[in-house]
Amino acid sequence: MRYISIKEAKPGMELAYDIFDKQGRVLINGNRSLTEKYIEKLKAMGFSGIYIHDELSEGIDLATAITPELRGNAIEAIERRDIDACCQVAMSIVEQILNAGVITLDLTDLRSFDDFTYAHSVNVAVISCVVGIGLELDQEMLTNLVTAALLHDLGKLAIPPEIINKQGRLTPEEYEIVKSHPQKSYDMISGNPGLSAQIKVAVLSHHENVDGSGYPRGLTGDEQTLLTKILHITDVYDALVSKRSYKNPYSSYEAAEYLMGGCGILFDFDIVNVFLKYVPLYPKGTTVWTSEGDEGIIYDNLGVHNLRPIIKLYSGELLDLSDPKYLSVTIKVAEDIGEETEIHEETDRTDKSNVEKRKPHIVVTDDLMTNLQMIREILEPYYELTMFKSGQQTLSYFEKNGAPDLFIMDIDMPEISGIETVRKIRNHSVEGAVVPVLFVSSLHDKATVIACQELMASGYIVRPYNPTFIKTEIERILKGHIVL
Repeated sequence: MRYISIKEAKPGMELAYDIFDKQGRVLINGNRSLTEKYIEKLKAMGFSGIYIHDELSEGIDLATAITPELRGNAIEAIERRDIDACCQVAMSIVEQILNAGVITLDLTDLRSFDDFTYAHSVNVAVISCVVGIGLELDQEMLTNLVTAALLHDLGKLAIPPEIINKQGRLTPEEYEIVKSHPQKSYDMISGNPGLSAQIKVAVLSHHENVDGSGYPRGLTGDEQTLLTKILHITDVYDALVSKRSYKNPYSSYEAAEYLMGGCGILFDFDIVNVFLKYVPLYPKGTTVWTSEGDEGIIYDNLGVHNLRPIIKLYSGELLDLSDPKYLSVTIKVAEDIGEETEIHEETDRTDKSNVEKRKPHIVVTDDLMTNLQMIREILEPYYELTMFKSGQQTLSYFEKNGAPDLFIMDIDMPEISGIETVRKIRNHSVEGAVVPVLFVSSLHDKATVIACQELMASGYIVRPYNPTFIKTEIERILKGHIVL
């Protein structure tokens, strides 16, 4: 079977996998032909894709890591905020995954948009369990990890949906409300004597970054527990590959690139490496394009084929990218990382130029021309860029033209550092207005992080640049969202 977008669904296609509601009840049985009525129903309910059987996907069989019934029980327990039920479900999840032996995480979660908070927590629980097995955790630790994953976003249920799902940029006040959800989750579970301290700490700390730039306590990696580090990675991964009201979903490959780009800054390097051994970069049954212009689906992705999969082309030919003769062939990944760069079909020609002019404006400052050129190559298709080689040039521009949508500022510059440049910009800004700043540095130390935090920086990245990571960080900052 293979996965297709709901936009590609046509009457007569054979549904390969049951469609469930959030309680695990079957909405539409698999192995039946789609009708126009079914398709419209799925679109109305917010489902983004389905699995179908066809000749092309023959030989591709996918299984769920846990049964739909158990997934439904987990969602129901989270929705009821029933902590004891979540503990029982966690034990069942661990048992099912351990008993299954070889686990595949290829199957894309079929869910409607409105079910995000609940389904997300279950996905994070399943992925965390698989990563924990890869780290050789014992069953008790695995159960603690899965329990923490099920409970980690309980506090989000206390935040108004209009803030959680807001499409536009969050206000500073809304941003702080969203950032309160780990503490709210912890407060909901802290008094339960049946939960271990490991679970409670992981829930409270699942948005802590290894460099100390996270929240709510700003803990560094050596101050975090193992369960905290695992939960942080799996939480971010599932958030990235999920469709939200304010963003399109990332492919598994793009999300994995983001994790790799954030190693040592946001995420623990060793755990990301284990994660990448168990989570496929290219899930089986998904459509891909090669650099040669061929279209096909992922046929095999185990072992060496995780990075260089076998593709079944639409012609029926199997293309093994691990074969040395195909080393020059690459898999194309969608470039668009946000809807703000799209020009909708209904926009007429006279409006297109106006849309293009409304690209977010970014001022980039770096004293090395090679770094500026690299940034230009990564960002120019998506943003209006203005570039300077010194902090003083940036200050002069700011005083004359006002603030852009975002500053990307190198920290280590002669004469006037990036830190001092931003401090001067802050002093000249209108009271209450904080211009977003993304710092860039070749350094990675706590003093740098603290300096960035004192200036209310929106983030910082360490060279060399990872294109997916920097584009994702910019999108997050411009939209005022954190990775939920």
